[in-house]
Amino acid sequence: MSGVTDRYDQVMYTPQYRAFFEDSDFANFGYWEPGTTNAKEACENLMERLLADLPEKQGTVLDVACGKGATTRHLMRHWPAASITAVNLSEKQLETARQNAPGANFARMDAIDLRFPDATFDAVVCVEAAFHFDTRERFLREALRVLKPGGRIVLSDVLMTLDAERRRDHRHEANYLADPAAYEALLLRTGFAAATVRDVTEESWRRFFRYITGFWHERFLLGEIDRETLARCLETNYARVGDLTFYLLATAQKEAAP
Repeated sequence: MSGVTDRYDQVMYTPQYRAFFEDSDFANFGYWEPGTTNAKEACENLMERLLADLPEKQGTVLDVACGKGATTRHLMRHWPAASITAVNLSEKQLETARQNAPGANFARMDAIDLRFPDATFDAVVCVEAAFHFDTRERFLREALRVLKPGGRIVLSDVLMTLDAERRRDHRHEANYLADPAAYEALLLRTGFAAATVRDVTEESWRRFFRYITGFWHERFLLGEIDRETLARCLETNYARVGDLTFYLLATAQKEAAP
């Protein structure tokens, strides 16, 4: 994971990246409801969509791949800081996360090797990161292990074509899933007792793509960036077209104790 971690460490602190996300330290496609005006708002919408699947916001919660801590900060709207634990592989991002969510518990840790005792958390949250894990299935088994009986996982995730999983850097062929039904089957196969997977490709990835292309073209028209910077800002997202098949919201529950 060091390659992808280094890449995010480099990109997430650039002025362009910070400007696009309104200096919020979010870093995801978000959920673009009607009337959403910027990426920060879309990211907050996404968090609320995910957390709606955790009807009882109590006990302890684990934020996996917390990035720069914007997701962790959002969790503090619903949980006391001391009840929140967040993990990430990047120490640089964790330093920022600690500033964004003071009082929460942070640790440098791999999502496929969660160094917590069994049945530690009431909820696990993972925003737009599991597609990077080697593998997603190993992470889900770890998440199931650290959840208390009756606990829930909520996550947003990205599916790509099999060719893209094989061809792209920092992707893993073993993570290929064809569609939402395959994702639900994976959740059940890893041991969760109940699972729901929703396709929000239009509300997340496609609306994000439309917004970001307009955002950078507007900056170019205003003379705030040059043509080379415009091309660089657009390149990553144009490259996803044709590769990205689904953006999903998923929730699953660990079987309750008898």
